Amino acid sequence: MAIFTAIAGGITAATGLAVTGAAVAGTVAVAGTAYSIEQGQRAARAQRAAASVQQRIQQQQVTRQRRQAIRANIMRRQQARAQAAALGVADTSMVAGGLTGLSSQLGANLGFGSMLSGLGQEYTGLTGQAALFGARSQMGAAIGQLGFGFAGRLPSAAPTPTSAPLPYTMPNGLGVG
Repeated sequence: MAIFTAIAGGITAATGLAVTGAAVAGTVAVAGTAYSIEQGQRAARAQRAAASVQQRIQQQQVTRQRRQAIRANIMRRQQARAQAAALGVADTSMVAGGLTGLSSQLGANLGFGSMLSGLGQEYTGLTGQAALFGARSQMGAAIGQLGFGFAGRLPSAAPTPTSAPLPYTMPNGLGVG
């Protein structure tokens, strides 16, 4: 409270106006809430940017894994063809079936990788949304606390009921009349 008194004293001396501690406290509360809201918005923007970067990282990782899977499949197919040619069975249905199996496995691996990438991006997006909603919640709480603080300082608008004395009160406290 000493800081508010010192601020109020400085303002009074500088301007010649009487400033109450409540007015200074209210001003500080408003400024603090405004700063809190601004920082919350900055945090939410940074969280969205981080989620966007995370999604791009995931996309690049998926692209790299696809390329690696395709290269490995090409190498396996070439090795299978070379072995089949060396054994003299290059044009048989067994080799054709084996090569088809390798292609099928590649397709399944690429599909699985795409699915995982999509889920990872969805998770990252939802995490960003959760952070945004959390920041908004904190801002709302700060604004609410400010409102409750001001409401506690306002005079009551409702008149306080007063009871009129009874014309005659008996010794047991009951009124007559």
